[in-house]
Amino acid sequence: MGVARLSLVAVSSVLAAISSLFAVAEPNAERDSAYIESMSFDVSLNEFDRSRLMWRRKQPWFDWTTDSCSVPIIGNDGRSFNFASACRRHDFGYRNLKLLDRRYNCADLKSGSICGNDSWSYGRFWNAEQRSRIDEQFQRDMFDSCTTRARTRRVRCEAWAITFFQSVRTIGGP
Repeated sequence: MGVARLSLVAVSSVLAAISSLFAVAEPNAERDSAYIESMSFDVSLNEFDRSRLMWRRKQPWFDWTTDSCSVPIIGNDGRSFNFASACRRHDFGYRNLKLLDRRYNCADLKSGSICGNDSWSYGRFWNAEQRSRIDEQFQRDMFDSCTTRARTRRVRCEAWAITFFQSVRTIGGP
């Protein structure tokens, strides 16, 4: 009987420890914002891309979906460039800052009103300043990916990076 009880205690302790590893904290505006900030600007693009599947499990309330580079015909890679990772991080930033405005009642998407204002530029999390920062990080990520290309392809890669950046600045929305 003593062995059975000790075994039960050991198993329940292990299960408690394992479940705490997978426990998901309740959403919190400041913590969630800091997490998105870190993922969008502080970690390297390689680290973001390498660990994204693990983070998806640990932070399931964030929007990890992506349409990669939603550029018709061109896509996210070509002979001289591959912007797939940069596009994934860009999508993460856009989608999750918008998500924070919705989650924490800063946005009424039906009326277009954000935090009591009539302009998209005044959202608490998703606003013109944050959009610009994410777009600029997108451009840096694309240029960084171009540095690995041969010199002849690097120039074309950088030209594509400028084109992609200008496209998101023009049609990316607020």
